[in-house]
Amino acid sequence: MNSLRQRGIEPGAVALGWVVAVLVGILLALILGGIFGIAASGTGPAVTGQTGAGLAIGSLIFGFLAYLAGGYVAGSRANTAKPLNGAMTAVFNLVVGLVLAIIATLLILLIGGSDFPPGPVGALSATGGGFVGVLIAFLVNLAGGYVGGRIAASRGR
Repeated sequence: MNSLRQRGIEPGAVALGWVVAVLVGILLALILGGIFGIAASGTGPAVTGQTGAGLAIGSLIFGFLAYLAGGYVAGSRANTAKPLNGAMTAVFNLVVGLVLAIIATLLILLIGGSDFPPGPVGALSATGGGFVGVLIAFLVNLAGGYVGGRIAASRGR
């Protein structure tokens, strides 16, 4: 923790920014679902290639906006390195996601691992494509957090 503070990263500001980003992301996801008529029960229209591309672009835009808000809050709460603290909201989200994925995998294996899907076949398989999509989403979120922190720094907050 002390080495983080020496680099200008304030864990409390990052955690608060992450909470704001998640809440804004949920709100924007509800808006996106309402716009495209996608219901959580799966009763919405079938997702075609064009609709899927629109959803992917909308998700990237809304992810950027959510982390823009979270990065702004993290940058506003930080005393120094405001853009860095804003960007760290996306990094914190990545760490939380990885920890939850590991816990879910362990629970699936403990409860009944026979239904567990097989691992990836290669870097260019569907799993590899999923990795590229997650990487692009992470980079967009990282940029949103950085810009939000930069805005907080320019406003003197």
